[in-house]
Amino acid sequence: MGGAGVSDGLMRLRPRRHPRVWKPVWVPTKGVLKALSYGPLRMKVAGAEHLPQAGPTLIVSNHVAFIDPLLVAVAALPRPVWTMGKEELFGPRLLEAWLSRIGGFPVKRQSPDVWAVRMGRDLLARGETLLIFPEGGVTRTGRMSPGFSGAGYFATQPDMQVIPAAIWDSQMLKGPVRIRFGPAIPMDDIRESPRAGRNRRAVERIMWHLSVMVPLVGGPYQEPPTGAPTIPLVGKAAKDALRREAEHEGQACRATGADARAGGSGADK
Repeated sequence: MGGAGVSDGLMRLRPRRHPRVWKPVWVPTKGVLKALSYGPLRMKVAGAEHLPQAGPTLIVSNHVAFIDPLLVAVAALPRPVWTMGKEELFGPRLLEAWLSRIGGFPVKRQSPDVWAVRMGRDLLARGETLLIFPEGGVTRTGRMSPGFSGAGYFATQPDMQVIPAAIWDSQMLKGPVRIRFGPAIPMDDIRESPRAGRNRRAVERIMWHLSVMVPLVGGPYQEPPTGAPTIPLVGKAAKDALRREAEHEGQACRATGADARAGGSGADK
């Protein structure tokens, strides 16, 4: 029984179809979060003009406190923001129900997670905004860890607008919290480069931009971290699984079309 744990429960809770932000939950939550962010936490936002008004957008941010996803999402309003969160947060049913209705979905951090990769990819494909933290966890000192290559996978998707965000003083829980959005990170040259190492090159560029921006919001000056690990978001196993899934869907579509044509021929006879 102990082996069932959080992961098995998550598999039961994860939706089969990609949900959208549910307004009856999101609207009051948004009001409360805005009141807390700009009230007690005295949040100050700069660079909001860099946020695209439409189209697939990937926001990449440093991570210094557990409340960062909510704060960055509020700073990016009025566009709804989807956020990957560690799967442990989605264990309790009430918390899972709330998070999934305000734009959150779970990701396994220590192994390739095909479901989360597909979810993020499909959200971006329909023009949504996805917030991810390339470090994969909180670094309260502000000294960033190397980014995971999964961030590079999303950043190199077609027509992607990659917006860096730096946050500081959210770890103090007393404010003022400072958030700054930067200009879109150019990725065209990396998208057109050889596939081998593409994700790593993309995430290293992302981390370089973040290392420049963090001091602008009060964080420490630092050299950009290097050596992007290949998990948790997407590795070879996840890519192979996604490829097999696409091939299976293609075969199913072709089979359905063949059955329809055969049925039509039989009816004509």
